[in-house]
Amino acid sequence: MTARRAPRPLLAALLTTVLATTALAACAGGPSDVAGRTFVATDVEGHELAEGTEIVLAFTDDSVGAQPGCNSMSAPATWDDGTLRLTGEMRSTMMACSDELMDQEAWFSELLRAEPTLALDDGTLTLTGPDATVTLVEQDRP
Repeated sequence: MTARRAPRPLLAALLTTVLATTALAACAGGPSDVAGRTFVATDVEGHELAEGTEIVLAFTDDSVGAQPGCNSMSAPATWDDGTLRLTGEMRSTMMACSDELMDQEAWFSELLRAEPTLALDDGTLTLTGPDATVTLVEQDRP
């Protein structure tokens, strides 16, 4: 899979969703190592991505946002001990997408809910769940 940048309007919508969730969520903050950073998937093991799609994952101090194909989703979260835990309801936009993209979003949403581990090494983030591992690299900041 080749990494590519998310279109600016899509990234802006994702970041707006993450920031809005943060404003509404009152939960404990996580460490600053991933907070304020955005990552794009470069490799996925355990799941085949839909053709021409990518996964974008963004963090604030107390939430995680994702754009796994069509819709944007976000939830309040913590990751103090290297395990990503959603601490509130996952919210998502409701755009109509192909069945393949909806399946991909459902898979990624379940991966986030499964309390995956996070490992950050020099700009590379590894998200490991029970049945899949997603390797992401930090997206260049504008």
